[in-house]
Amino acid sequence: MQNSLKNNYLIITASGGSGLLHAAIAQTQMIKNENPNAKIVQKDFMLDWLGKILGNFGMIAWNKAQKNGRVRFQEILVSFQPILDRLYWFPIFIKALRVLLKEDIDYVIDTQPLGTLAIIRAIRVYNKIKKKRVVLRKILVDLPTKKSTHFFNPIKKLSKINKEFIIVSTIEPLLEKNQRDKDFWEKYCSLDMSKISYDSYPVRQSFYKLQDKVRERKDYTIKIDCENLKEAAFVEDIAKKGSIDFKKNETALEFQIKPDDFVITIILGSQPCFKAMLKYVNLLIEFLQKENIQKNVKIFPYCSILRHGLIKKMHNAIMTLDNYPKNLTVIPMSFQKEEVIANLYFRSDFTITRSAGQTAIELMKVSSAKFCIHTEHSKKISETSDEKLLTGIPAWEAGIARYMKEKMNAILINPNSFIDVFKDSIVN
Repeated sequence: MQNSLKNNYLIITASGGSGLLHAAIAQTQMIKNENPNAKIVQKDFMLDWLGKILGNFGMIAWNKAQKNGRVRFQEILVSFQPILDRLYWFPIFIKALRVLLKEDIDYVIDTQPLGTLAIIRAIRVYNKIKKKRVVLRKILVDLPTKKSTHFFNPIKKLSKINKEFIIVSTIEPLLEKNQRDKDFWEKYCSLDMSKISYDSYPVRQSFYKLQDKVRERKDYTIKIDCENLKEAAFVEDIAKKGSIDFKKNETALEFQIKPDDFVITIILGSQPCFKAMLKYVNLLIEFLQKENIQKNVKIFPYCSILRHGLIKKMHNAIMTLDNYPKNLTVIPMSFQKEEVIANLYFRSDFTITRSAGQTAIELMKVSSAKFCIHTEHSKKISETSDEKLLTGIPAWEAGIARYMKEKMNAILINPNSFIDVFKDSIVN
């Protein structure tokens, strides 16, 4: 990857969701594995370069839109990308150049779509000053489909000279009928194949450790870390309503998963939609109250941090139930370390996630579960088309959803279709 004299890396990422940040973590791990002496400088485009006011506004607006399931508002926010790139071109150029010069950077890796032109121009000036040949390695965190326009359009608009200073690192794209790879990259990025590098997707190390590992019929331990004692008490109360062995150590709980337990993991992004998450859990409770299902079901819903309130809402709803199904254990969780998520995916029989590139590849690496992609479209999947269901997903994620459907046999799902799909999975 590099010679011993070139050890200084700049990794550019962005807050707002978690996929771009996770990709940056994966890049850092990969670099350190190959070159332990590497010096890595990480900059957050939103918080470090846009400034506290605009950066925080963008991050908070994005996270709130995800939490509320407001797909159209997410698309509106993304539509401002070209305006932001133009208005903030010079400040981004200056900040990027300063970092390059101060840290004597040898490699630039970018996991986010903003400010591409400004960053490349900073690299060109830096190269002239330092007599180097640094290029921008743009990591395509979204899976490459025709819908990835927020990544592709800034690249496509680059001048011929600026395109000499970019390499797109990605996996093979989802092609249309009779389309070739070279046609895809020419159409959407105006790049020839010499500027495209098909690499391993930047997956975090805990997922590589479980890659190709066979799931044995044995007990598995899943350790959930809580943010504080109050959150741990909520999780403990909810788990006790079901039937599962677990140990508690202050803010950590260790759960024993038996070989025949049916495990569901629901992760709707770093800012999950409260309404959808509560509905998935409530519908599962109602179904198991009525039906004679022999298997024990363990569901791990990601609920974000305690102060956002979803764990508390789930606690209040479950603790007031009288006829709670004893074969169901709900284990809500806040932010977890990557090894916890990797172990959960590995042991899961059924997953519901957003159609994010990082999530898709990490699932493919470690999981043999039934893959379901959450959509905010409310009609049952049996009553409408995929095209309609995809309107409940932001456009770029809809492209990834198509990729997951084709490459992973994933299906689109919403709370109104959940039980129908779950019944088929637990019976089969």
